[in-house]
Amino acid sequence: MEAQKKHKQETDLRHPLFDHSYPRARLKSRKSFRTVESVQPDQAASHRLELWNTWDNTANEAIQPPKEQLPSGRELQRKDWVTLNRARAKVGKTASTLHKWKLRPNSECPCGNQNQTMDRILSECTEGPHCTDQDLRDCTDAAQAWITHWRDKI
Repeated sequence: MEAQKKHKQETDLRHPLFDHSYPRARLKSRKSFRTVESVQPDQAASHRLELWNTWDNTANEAIQPPKEQLPSGRELQRKDWVTLNRARAKVGKTASTLHKWKLRPNSECPCGNQNQTMDRILSECTEGPHCTDQDLRDCTDAAQAWITHWRDKI
């Protein structure tokens, strides 16, 4: 719909904004719909799908493919479920994240490593048990042991 409006604005002489020059944007972080590059109306839907498909191609094995049933681990208590989902998504209140948010003076791990990230906690940290992305996806005993150890810390 917006692409059609933009196309009409650029091609129709009768349109009030045809050949109109816009003022300079005050905030660089804001993108006005007026300055968006025009997409032909018949290509708008495919263009949006192409952008969506190229947006995030990271390989995160811990996130399950979408399906019409609840993921494994749904029987866990809420605090454990939250910890499991934070680990699956690779986000959490780790030292590096808290340092980035300026809530902690440094990003040092209690085991002595200079940077505590979720990937490091999952596979390398000597402070607790280890588990893999597959363990998190299937909510195995290794994942539950990891959750029990880290649930109050991240």
